[in-house]
Amino acid sequence: MNILFFLTPKSDVAYISEDDTLRQALEKMEHHKYSAVPIVSRTGRYVGTLTEGDLLWGMKNSLTWI
Repeated sequence: MNILFFLTPKSDVAYISEDDTLRQALEKMEHHKYSAVPIVSRTGRYVGTLTEGDLLWGMKNSLTWI
């Protein structure tokens, strides 16, 4: 079996820009039903991967606890 059968073309992969907001990232992940999404710079270079866990930890740490 050819491995290319399982790969998604680069042009079809959903990604977020490093300038996108938290809301934009969450909406894109929800729309595509992804639990992780690559982060791409303005020049098109891979920066990293954002996961649901990263978002949850970020929200938890940004809350002000009384």
